[in-house]
Amino acid sequence: MKVLIVDDHTLVRRGIGHVVHECFPDAVVVEAAGADDAVELMKSQPVDVALLDVRMPERDGLDLLREIKATWPKVAVIMLTSYDGAQYVKQALSDGADGYMLKDASPEDLDQAIRVALSGGGNVLSARAIRSLFEGNQAEEAEKSHAPRPENLTQRETDILALLAEGHSNREIARSLYLSEKTVKAHLAAVFRKLGVANRTQAAMAAVGMGMGPGKRLLADNASPGDRLSS
Repeated sequence: MKVLIVDDHTLVRRGIGHVVHECFPDAVVVEAAGADDAVELMKSQPVDVALLDVRMPERDGLDLLREIKATWPKVAVIMLTSYDGAQYVKQALSDGADGYMLKDASPEDLDQAIRVALSGGGNVLSARAIRSLFEGNQAEEAEKSHAPRPENLTQRETDILALLAEGHSNREIARSLYLSEKTVKAHLAAVFRKLGVANRTQAAMAAVGMGMGPGKRLLADNASPGDRLSS
């Protein structure tokens, strides 16, 4: 596996590269200090995963994300940044990002984000990123916007959806409910179908709209800004 790290700060790139090697000892890590350098590098050597900062001099990471998805659609792209503003998160997801992580994430979080992105199983977002999608709403308005829970969701499916919305991975959900990961995946497939969504991120956002997960805590905090959501 080859991982491209794009960040205009050398020490940050080296630090992220060290974490990647801890999680994936056999990974080949390459670095670029900006979007143009990253594109030139990708033209000469294919990569499997790109970790992009959002804010960089000249062209930003969102612009680079769009170019990568247009030119190399099979490359998994994870935004790795210190910016958790809703406008960045929404734009990144809209442009096809496979994950949105903050730089205070743990090595385990980054490991999970890369594995999920490579598997095509959805997205992994930091909890602060998910909460930011809903910040700015008043508690009363958010309460009114809650969608009804589908009546055809079983209790087990509802339990799994709630844990997903709280930021738990399949493995964590399986441990919490004393199920196998295979059973959790089967239940999630049914949940996706019943909610009419395509991936974990969309399911989690739907769950928040129904009052589950980080959004529920947001209401309890009177819509105060928030913090990991696995998708």
